[in-house]
Amino acid sequence: MTLAVGTALQNGTYVIDAWVADDAVGPLYLAMDVSRGQWIQLRVLGSRKPETLPDVSERQAFYRYLDQVNGLKHRALPQRLGGFEEEGVCYQTLANPAGMPLDRLIPGQAPLPPRTSLAVLRQLIEVLETLRPLGWAGLRLTPDQVWYAPEAKTITFTGFDLVQLPPAETSSAASDSVSRAESAIESTLVRGLTYLLYFLLTGQRAEATKAPLTVEFRRCHPALPTSLDAALEAGSPAAGQLPKLSLTDWTALLPADTELPPAQLSTERSTDPAAPAAAPPSTGPATVVVASRSTSVSQLEPQTWGRDRPRATAASTPSRRSSTTLALALTGLVATVSGLGLGLYARLQPATSANPERLNPNQSFPPLPDWDGSELWQPWNDAPALRDRPDYGNTPPPGSEPAPDFAPDPQEPAAPPPAVPQPQPTSDPVAEPEESWEEPWETPVEPWPQPGEPALPADPPPQPSVAPVPAPEPLAPPAPLEAPPLTAPPEGAAPAPITAPTRPPAAPAPASS
Repeated sequence: MTLAVGTALQNGTYVIDAWVADDAVGPLYLAMDVSRGQWIQLRVLGSRKPETLPDVSERQAFYRYLDQVNGLKHRALPQRLGGFEEEGVCYQTLANPAGMPLDRLIPGQAPLPPRTSLAVLRQLIEVLETLRPLGWAGLRLTPDQVWYAPEAKTITFTGFDLVQLPPAETSSAASDSVSRAESAIESTLVRGLTYLLYFLLTGQRAEATKAPLTVEFRRCHPALPTSLDAALEAGSPAAGQLPKLSLTDWTALLPADTELPPAQLSTERSTDPAAPAAAPPSTGPATVVVASRSTSVSQLEPQTWGRDRPRATAASTPSRRSSTTLALALTGLVATVSGLGLGLYARLQPATSANPERLNPNQSFPPLPDWDGSELWQPWNDAPALRDRPDYGNTPPPGSEPAPDFAPDPQEPAAPPPAVPQPQPTSDPVAEPEESWEEPWETPVEPWPQPGEPALPADPPPQPSVAPVPAPEPLAPPAPLEAPPLTAPPEGAAPAPITAPTRPPAAPAPASS
């Protein structure tokens, strides 16, 4: 079952914000508890096999069981643990645990050290002993149900699930006695603890290992005590079988911290940044030198525990930030200096250059006619898109008669305009009234003259005809001017004055009709 972001449950008490993971119990979501204003984790129960869900009475008993677990107030149990149903779906709510799940904290190549692994396992066994009075039904001891906080070195167990109905062939055998059912549940928990111990020491899932668990364990940790081999063998019998020892007996097989080899103990101290490095007592200068070398060598060993990785990352974060800030500052300084240098070079370089300039800012360009195309008419010769007009010249076409060359004499007077006869005005004939034989009893009645208006005669008097104006006769051409005879003046006499020639009278202008 998948819940969309923004889905409200319990009448708006919980609002889904994001999907977190899909673990061994069911889908896990991050939700907001509106009543408290805090983030919580909300899990859907029984979504993988809805047909195996218990009855309503058993589900209500499980919700009361969660309330009892919440009332224990144990540090390794989640806070605000509870459950509810809505529209036939079972939900579980719990506060956000500290740290992160073991399946995400421990990668395959960096398992936890043996001392830390045994400490985590003992805390989980303490939680199981605390839950013994309430019952162990439905508990899931998988790596994704155990959250570990490396800084506080504490765990939080969240593996609470509904009790699935057993198959039909085993239900009758399981209902024989209550003690036999509880022993089966305890054997299941012992097997879960064995698989979890193998995961903590090797970083691999025991369910996916075909060989005996002691083979891979001994390859990774050859110096650990053999009691761990006995615990792994006792908690992982052949397929289809459950362990035959109780939780207390299996816990007794685990070695104590003092049974770990010294080399392994020194490695854990060197890889654990929280534990101070203890140096042996110095008895002389030579011993001091040896101790300092061994301490430095142990500190330079590669870290094999994933818990120290977040600390190493946090320690290197300020140096990375400082180097990034320094790189940005240097880049800005170089860019500023380069910009100033180019600007000064462009400003201070001489105006005249030896290279030819592509554009002279002082040159002038002639204006183009109608460069913006706003004129609607252009001359024929200036039109760019029209063909030039052909030049026909002054040569007449072949076959035509040559035009006579005639130039009027400026001295010859212009011919008078022809006389145009004026038409004589005549009166319009008045049509006589026609007698109508069809309607003899109707006679035309003349309109009565209005007062104040003079009576006009029916027939206007004829006007006298105007005679046409005779055309003026052409004037005779002026007589040619004759030069006076040239006579030699007597000696000593003054020459005769030059008289201007007489000009003929101007012709009268024609009368306008």
